[in-house]
Amino acid sequence: MTALFIIIMMIIIGAAIGGVTNSLAIKMLFRPFEAKYIGKWKLPLTPGLIPKRRDELARQLGKTVVDHLLTPEGIKKKLRQSEFNQQVTIWAQSEVNRVLDQNLSTKVMLAKIGIYLNEQQLKSKIADLTEKQYEKFMDSKRPLLLREVISEEWLNKTDEGKKWLTDYVQQQLTSYVTSDTARSKIGQVVDDYLDGKGFFVNMISSFLGNEGLADRIQPILVQYLQSRDAREWINEILSNELDDILDLPVEKIEAQFDSVLNGAVLGKVVSESVPVEKWLNKSVTEWIEPFKAQLLSHIVPTIVTKLSETLVDRIDLLMKKFRLEEIVEKEVESFPIERVEQLVLNISSKEFKLITYLGALLGGLIGLVQGIIVLLVS
Repeated sequence: MTALFIIIMMIIIGAAIGGVTNSLAIKMLFRPFEAKYIGKWKLPLTPGLIPKRRDELARQLGKTVVDHLLTPEGIKKKLRQSEFNQQVTIWAQSEVNRVLDQNLSTKVMLAKIGIYLNEQQLKSKIADLTEKQYEKFMDSKRPLLLREVISEEWLNKTDEGKKWLTDYVQQQLTSYVTSDTARSKIGQVVDDYLDGKGFFVNMISSFLGNEGLADRIQPILVQYLQSRDAREWINEILSNELDDILDLPVEKIEAQFDSVLNGAVLGKVVSESVPVEKWLNKSVTEWIEPFKAQLLSHIVPTIVTKLSETLVDRIDLLMKKFRLEEIVEKEVESFPIERVEQLVLNISSKEFKLITYLGALLGGLIGLVQGIIVLLVS
């Protein structure tokens, strides 16, 4: 009976020592959180293992994340997966639909992304941009002749326009000369010309009368204006005038119209002509509706694919720029050690209990062996 009691006590004591020792070892992984002192003497094994090696743990964890978890190769592999791209595309399409369903005006939509515009500001911007573009264009064209600025196509069109204008001028002159107004004017001019030209001329004038002379002159003028010679004469005058204009420097032509046409005036005209208020109040849905189907079926998937390809090409550089290792290290360093302990215990509580029970079991077996040895020796 005494031998059995000794063995049982040895087993109990050994199990208690093994269980308590393992449990204490697990606790000492985290606790104490800070070093403990007796006077100036620091107690050994304080702080716990993880708090003591916290900085090194942070560095190693950051290195592990970068080298083995979030690697450029792994991210590239994920980005290249067709399923992933399909999921992103579906999400992007749903977001586009969500935005369009809100039926927000262009002005409100711009405000949502931090761009605040009103009608006057936008008109001012358009006017300034137009003026700058005008000045930029004219700076390079002012030294040139007008002929050098106009394209070959437009030069050909001026020739066609010249032919049309010749016919038009000929028709208008003929129409005017055949009118009663022209007949009266011809008579007046003849009368003014013959007045005071001498007795003989006055006698002829009195004999025929001004109206008689006008009746004879008018058909002659009409006949001439309808002739080929008149047409060539008109065409020659217009050609000479056109050549003179085309051979003028652009800056000289600009100077002639500076009071009515310059960058500021053009900018104001353009800004007032653009329906800014209508555009800003028009909903984004109205703008996109004509090509909404193409946007969702083609443009959005294309953008997603291009972004994925760009990320794949630049992911190595982006990972270096992000310095993910430093981010993880700083986050771990700033993470409360109590939270770390709780996190580990929540994940591994069953395993820690098994370790404690295993310690008790081993301690009990050691106690059993010790009890048997004691009995044999005694």
